Amino acid sequence: MTLGRDATPGGYRTLRGGAEAKGEVEDRRSRFIAQLAHVGGEGDAEAFIAEVRSRHHDARHNVPAWILADGRERCSDDGEPSRTSGMPTLEVLRGAGLADVCCVVTRYFGGTLLGPGGLVRAYTAAAQAAVAA
Repeated sequence: MTLGRDATPGGYRTLRGGAEAKGEVEDRRSRFIAQLAHVGGEGDAEAFIAEVRSRHHDARHNVPAWILADGRERCSDDGEPSRTSGMPTLEVLRGAGLADVCCVVTRYFGGTLLGPGGLVRAYTAAAQAAVAA
């Protein structure tokens, strides 16, 4: 298991350094691949996002979300309709009580528009699969 609890009061869960968890879902031929990694700060998060974008350069979208133990957090919809991808991914991280983590959900478009509700469900499911892994 790669999740651990921080020893500080009000501890949080995070991944061990160097560990990466993945989860994948498919919806109407669109593939959603969530990649979750431990980060030590904003620079680490940006480096992980760039690495995933490079790894999946042919994907339609690479949606990032990250949370740090100091309370800073950020997400982006990366071209998806507003609040249909980045925010749902961030909410999964919050709901799992994670910090010092970055999740990037990569979408390979399958040819069928999913609509706002379908996108929220798919991005949420992919992020949940990565957290569960």
